[in-house]
Amino acid sequence: MKPDKEGPFKVTFSRDNRTGHFLKEESEPVPLLDATRRFSCVFLSASVNDAAGLNHQLSAAGIRAYHAGDTRAAEVLLAITNAKILLIDIDRTFEPWPEILQKLDDSHSNVPKVVLTARGPGIWPLILSHFVLDVVPKPAHLGDLIGALECAHSVELEINDPERARQREVQVMAAIRSAAQPPRSIWHSIRVRLSAIMVKVTHVWWKFGCHRIRRQHSHT
Repeated sequence: MKPDKEGPFKVTFSRDNRTGHFLKEESEPVPLLDATRRFSCVFLSASVNDAAGLNHQLSAAGIRAYHAGDTRAAEVLLAITNAKILLIDIDRTFEPWPEILQKLDDSHSNVPKVVLTARGPGIWPLILSHFVLDVVPKPAHLGDLIGALECAHSVELEINDPERARQREVQVMAAIRSAAQPPRSIWHSIRVRLSAIMVKVTHVWWKFGCHRIRRQHSHT
């Protein structure tokens, strides 16, 4: 099991000027977004303590985190609960993380996956290549984690909404038909090609995840 400093959230300390002792401070306040449950996720981690702490932090933001100790438990929870998002701590698993991500993508390709890890940014592209939506570095800022889960929730709604899926199909087919027609002018051809490219970029964004630029500045 990994040391406590690799838990899901940051732990900060202050110095008592009178005694000289270091005192553990409370974790950052949880934003109270809604008193009702808004959506749920399955948290895959071998640490029961981390799962309890994470659920406590997220619950005030209207997010329920079901704990799964292994991939089999995660698959069961996805089947019997209303959770449609996977949050995976790849530092605290019994199986190698590439196998876990591959297995879960094979069985639940339409479930957005957010990864927690203390590994450096150099390995993030490899993690994202396993069809992960986002990577949140540990120890995590609560705002970053909630932001990643909010993004995953939006993607999940987009993926599993039949009407939105139909609209995306119509847009793609319209772009294909327009691109197949003889261009009326050079500028018309450029606009058609740009439209088709934007549709493809949008599809890739939903598949591989949104990369939040603000995290690049959160540790500066």
